[in-house]
Amino acid sequence: MATQKPTFEEKILYKCHQHWIIPVINSLKLIIIVSIPLAIITYFLSGYSWLMTSLVFLIVSTILVAYDHYLWHHSWLMIGNQKITLSIRNGLWSQYAMNIRYRNIRDSAVSKNSIWGYLFKYGSLFVRSSVAEGDFRAHYVPKVGKIYALINALSRYSDDERAGINSIEALHEHHQRSEFSSPL
Repeated sequence: MATQKPTFEEKILYKCHQHWIIPVINSLKLIIIVSIPLAIITYFLSGYSWLMTSLVFLIVSTILVAYDHYLWHHSWLMIGNQKITLSIRNGLWSQYAMNIRYRNIRDSAVSKNSIWGYLFKYGSLFVRSSVAEGDFRAHYVPKVGKIYALINALSRYSDDERAGINSIEALHEHHQRSEFSSPL
């Protein structure tokens, strides 16, 4: 009788979007670049009507903010018990997705290289792969230090050990048991 390899069910331990400051800044940029010039053009074309100018500004700004919120809401970083997954929505018909299994992690790093990153507690996460497919980069990750610690903790264990971890609390308990039960 042939033995089958056990299949592991992916459990989501942590999932987050890019930091909330990113859609705010992107929306403000779009409003400055698109809505304000369009409102100025509307003001002159409508015969100096403030009502029409304000209406166009509000409608266009609302559409731009909703679009940017849609992109932000459909972009996420997921830490599972078997792999890390990044999915970034670039546009309505454009999406970038990448994942890396813990057994393929060679190195990981965190970067907070701006004063805004320290003030708003976000940064970039870099994970280098031991296989040739490429490296993993996630920018504007909230609480990046905690996520870095979570990834490092999960990458210490084998696939079999991680398969039994279905929450961050279970990881903590498993870590405590393995730290205190291992011989020195």
